[in-house]
Amino acid sequence: MLDGISKKENATPSKNPEAKIADAPRTQGLTKKGPYLDSFEKKKVGRLRPRYKDVRTKIKIRKNRIKMGWFWFFASLIFLAAFTLSLASTKIFSFFSILYSLESENILVGFQNSAELRPTGGFWGSFAIWQIEKNLQNSQILFETNVYKNTNPLLEKTNVEPPKPLKETWPENPLGFVNANWSFDFEQAAKTLEWYFGQAWQLENSGVIAISSLAVIDLLKLTGPVTALDGTQINSENFTQILSQKIDTEYWQTEENKRINEPKTILKEISPQIIQKAKNIPILTLYRFTKKQLEEGRILCYFSDPAREKLCQKLGISGKLAPYSKDYLSINNANLNGGKTSLNVSQSIEYRIDRAEEDNVTFLKIRREHMANSWPGILNRNFTRIITPLGSQLVSAKLGEEDITNTVEKTDEMGRTTFGFWFSTLPGETKTAEIQYLLPFSLKDNQDYNLVFQKQPGTLSEKLKVIIFDKILYEGENSKSFLKL
Repeated sequence: MLDGISKKENATPSKNPEAKIADAPRTQGLTKKGPYLDSFEKKKVGRLRPRYKDVRTKIKIRKNRIKMGWFWFFASLIFLAAFTLSLASTKIFSFFSILYSLESENILVGFQNSAELRPTGGFWGSFAIWQIEKNLQNSQILFETNVYKNTNPLLEKTNVEPPKPLKETWPENPLGFVNANWSFDFEQAAKTLEWYFGQAWQLENSGVIAISSLAVIDLLKLTGPVTALDGTQINSENFTQILSQKIDTEYWQTEENKRINEPKTILKEISPQIIQKAKNIPILTLYRFTKKQLEEGRILCYFSDPAREKLCQKLGISGKLAPYSKDYLSINNANLNGGKTSLNVSQSIEYRIDRAEEDNVTFLKIRREHMANSWPGILNRNFTRIITPLGSQLVSAKLGEEDITNTVEKTDEMGRTTFGFWFSTLPGETKTAEIQYLLPFSLKDNQDYNLVFQKQPGTLSEKLKVIIFDKILYEGENSKSFLKL
């Protein structure tokens, strides 16, 4: 639950998220034809009144705040470390320079659960507002511990048709805030999330930061375990499982909790402990940690301010589709009703172009292995999209021994052509997909060939092998967001 943030006077939800009008909270910058936004155009959205009705609610809301003076402390030290190491032009130095520029504004901070993978890095079931007053030193985090209280009433007003894979999974559910990051371009997804947030919470914000649960797990490796109020030890090994059990099962065991209906309260319970322990981490270790998270796409940023956003794109932390001149490839997975299983699945990719009469035919092999005897021990129900250069044409597709050519969904969006299909695995199961497609250009030799490979945000490292005309351009484990080959 959120409180303490100024709301727009007499704000009324916009009837069209693309309209740049004064009464629309944070609709500026929405593209004219962004994915899944066009259907809002004719929807009428009535005013959703704030639900702060009594003093008891306000008192409870205040408990969701975490003062952020500590962030100023960490940011200053890491910023100084980067400068001392003569890394003033590096990604991390520039990243903190963006944060230092924030003043008198609100940033939407989403916690993407990578164990329940979605296109931009994970399920958006939890978020907070980073309220910045004069500067970072005067800021605080306000947690929202049940997003559905505000978003469900909005769904009744908008009733937006979801993309086909989402509709096949939840036939009765329109597109909403928690599934609004369907676009594999984070800038576009952030704008959609921002619109939903403005409508449902009647608040304005100037940017969106997405943090993968993998970043939190890595931080716990440095801080050591933290303790929940009931005495449960939470560490980097059991973080996903313990939080899932407490949020999805244990919380609902008491009538009092059912009445309060704030199941993700545990996040604000353990956050101060993590922050306090992080103060004891050596500064250079913190620097390397932050640098790693940025390089591996576990922290993504979008800002409505053009200068900030341009810098984020230059630094490669915007989650925006990377530009390409010849060839492009990205494999994007979405766990749809497959539980917290995504981190139990390892993926390897082999991409090949052989010498042949049709020298623009590519051979793509994707192998996914679901770890046996792993919690929660259920099907990883996964929809895969292969993102290729615009104009690519599918030749054939196999999943194991099954020919799935006729069931592959081809779409053109965001200046790319995608091939989508269901690619699910049970615990202990390994499956391989083999895809052939024609590139929209010819290759007589590989002298002018180049490939941009973009790894999905919020994912573990994966094995990658690229062979062009018998020449190995890359072979090994890849954890970087971008590779230019």
